[in-house]
Amino acid sequence: MSRNGFSKVAKNIIDYEKKMDLTDTQMAFDTHLSVERIHGIKAMEITPTSDEEKIIEEVITNNENI
Repeated sequence: MSRNGFSKVAKNIIDYEKKMDLTDTQMAFDTHLSVERIHGIKAMEITPTSDEEKIIEEVITNNENI
């Protein structure tokens, strides 16, 4: 957990959605994860698996320059 209270992956999702003006639904569509899963990860109610972290990071990395 980082100093601001969010895990790295939660902070990355929040920052990416803000930058790209996306909702959790759009992020779920892009990552093929459920909306509930994305929301839970952002709220830090769910710990993402290593595979989920990899998928999320790949989506963010591949779409940041669009």
